[in-house]
Amino acid sequence: MRDLLLICLFLLVCTPAFTQSTEGLGKGEELPTLYEMTAHSQLVIAGKVISGEVKLAQVQVDEVFRGQAKLGQNLQIAFRDFNMDLGKEDRILFANGETDILFLVPEVTWQGKPKGKDRYTLYRGHFGKFTLPREGDEIYREALRMFAGLAAEKDHRKLYREIGSLLGNSNPILAETGLKEVLRLDLMDADLLPRVLPYFRDPSPQRRSQSLKLLGRFFLDLKPGDRSPELQDEALGPILALARNDPDERVRICAVEALGAWGGEEVLSTLEAVAEQDSAQSVRYEAKVTLLRRSKDEKNEKR
Repeated sequence: MRDLLLICLFLLVCTPAFTQSTEGLGKGEELPTLYEMTAHSQLVIAGKVISGEVKLAQVQVDEVFRGQAKLGQNLQIAFRDFNMDLGKEDRILFANGETDILFLVPEVTWQGKPKGKDRYTLYRGHFGKFTLPREGDEIYREALRMFAGLAAEKDHRKLYREIGSLLGNSNPILAETGLKEVLRLDLMDADLLPRVLPYFRDPSPQRRSQSLKLLGRFFLDLKPGDRSPELQDEALGPILALARNDPDERVRICAVEALGAWGGEEVLSTLEAVAEQDSAQSVRYEAKVTLLRRSKDEKNEKR
């Protein structure tokens, strides 16, 4: 029951790090995750806005996730220069009384010297701030505590194990970050399959897509003898169903890509059906490209 409530809460008040405007991103660049922001910021806090109407926002530290600051300490946050390059809907505002998560770096002079021990600015501009909801903020705080611990880990092997352990976490922010980081770091292996496969039934299309991308990566690394009947039943069967029936277009595309990575005759009929019958042009196109690539590979093998 707790897991269901957490998922519903996350869907209703989705973490701003995932829903912010793409203003300020380069072409093809994805929105930074909370984990990325935590890892690259010198100070990460939850802070209550005392005054956002003056030149420097006045914020009182409520919790420190990463870096050096004291509870109750008042910080001054420079932010107005960022607004010069932002559209009206993306401008940074500090509302009196709100509690924000802030990703900070020291404010420095043009010579690179700190302007003061309590003076900071937002890391990556408007990506460096989001307001906590009045209810349900603990899932964000819990996630940031975990991310701060991961960012401080120096042993890469231990770090990779801890990232893998995020899969299946009841906190949806941690779970989604685990899926993304396992893919980014190419950590997917057979040991993680039991943690990834349940995401095929996840209510979030984003997590279903991420799990399919992981399976696609995993399939590409399989040797012919690794495609066991058990793996076919547990992993391939559900992907075949998702490719045909998932309500989300992006999920169906990821399922088609995973089927292309598997190869084999057992996926051919599904790919052909999707290429002709799917309601979305983008899905039909992906299936046709997969079939064309498959045909070329078969011709090359016969030479």
